[in-house]
Amino acid sequence: VLQVLKEKISLLPDSHRDALAADIDAIMYTTEGDVRIYYDDDGIKFVSILMCFWYLNGANLPDEVPGEAKVFQIVFGDENTKEKKHLLTANYEFQREFTEGAKPDWTITRIEHPRLLE
Repeated sequence: VLQVLKEKISLLPDSHRDALAADIDAIMYTTEGDVRIYYDDDGIKFVSILMCFWYLNGANLPDEVPGEAKVFQIVFGDENTKEKKHLLTANYEFQREFTEGAKPDWTITRIEHPRLLE
């Protein structure tokens, strides 16, 4: 996944790359989209969690971005000091082996930034 992500990011315009970054304080809402427990063919137990994030970002994005999806814009301040922010979404799927004795390491198995990585 990391190599595919690096390739996609290298082809993006600077404005889209800037929009992928989210400060922890800019995250407005998070929720789990899907939680699954499953076993592979060898009986190894895994847990998969899809996390969805909504965050504010000040990147210089056009009103319409690829896929013709609308990017929500929020304006802060008055006419003299207004600052435009975009409300963007990001989805990350994490997976971890949960069999006894397994390392407690989570792996990102899917990354989605709709409108930015399409």
